[in-house]
Amino acid sequence: MKLKKYLTLLALAFALIVSGCSPQEQNEKMKQANKEEPVKTVNFELKKAEPGRLEQIYGLGYPGNDKGLYIASQEGIKIFSNGEWLEGNSQKHEYMGFQATHDGFIASGHPEKGSKLENPLGIVKSVDRGGTLEKLAFYGEGRFFFLGASFQSGAIYIINEVENSKIKPGVFLSEDKGENWEQVQLNGLDSDTLGMIAVHPKDNGIMAMSTKSGIFFSNDKGKNMNKLTDSIMSTALAFSEDYLYYSSVENNKVLFYKMDIHTLGSEQMNIPFLSYDNPITFIAVNHKDENTISFDTYLFDVYESADRGQNWKLVLKNGRIE
Repeated sequence: MKLKKYLTLLALAFALIVSGCSPQEQNEKMKQANKEEPVKTVNFELKKAEPGRLEQIYGLGYPGNDKGLYIASQEGIKIFSNGEWLEGNSQKHEYMGFQATHDGFIASGHPEKGSKLENPLGIVKSVDRGGTLEKLAFYGEGRFFFLGASFQSGAIYIINEVENSKIKPGVFLSEDKGENWEQVQLNGLDSDTLGMIAVHPKDNGIMAMSTKSGIFFSNDKGKNMNKLTDSIMSTALAFSEDYLYYSSVENNKVLFYKMDIHTLGSEQMNIPFLSYDNPITFIAVNHKDENTISFDTYLFDVYESADRGQNWKLVLKNGRIE
């Protein structure tokens, strides 16, 4: 997939660009893809990850009930802990919209081939490293690339592309584990695209969205949106308790910033050089230790810092687990 196509992830029409078909047609194709004989059930456990290259990264984060950096891939969860990569011996689902929470993670996506789970997954939650999944909403009905969740409460914001049994297309918020959904108004969102959503770790009302026209911020659950930046192509963002970290592509340069959410003052941070064709795609903050932050790139390089971005370590290069 070309870089130009990646940048259009910020648009709601992402599914059309990737598949060349309508969202409804794509969901039907995904459901048909899971018709094989079910795999044998095995007891889930973590093991050292097999050498290989990740073909997709759909998110990263630090669940509060575990140690290590989680990466959501096309083959389940990979965990970087104590200098090595771990993975499950089963439950290798294609997780999209991955969000770390205080007690595990929330995600969407598609089950692995041969799974007895319905396709698509809707929105699911795990509190045991992905060993088991709790079905929160839209099971068998939809998958969500654009999903944001509060670390502490788990309140969920989604961009819904296709009408389903509960909601129509648009941006919605649930504060009760997906039981009920309220449409987000987005007054003042002066952009022709929607994009990645970040939610404050403690305050459900504070959220931000990256778009092709810049970053928009709300402190009232998205009812009113205020533009925080110039009209830049913002590609990733994440909250700590006091800051909003975000990345952009400006004048053929990949830049990384942090903004004080109280004063709205912004400063550029130093990161390893990234070429224009390798922008930052996801940012994560460890809410148990906010000195630790990480990001990954379009070409599947993953960097981690233990000192709030003063120094960075490359923990995954070009998606290759050795």
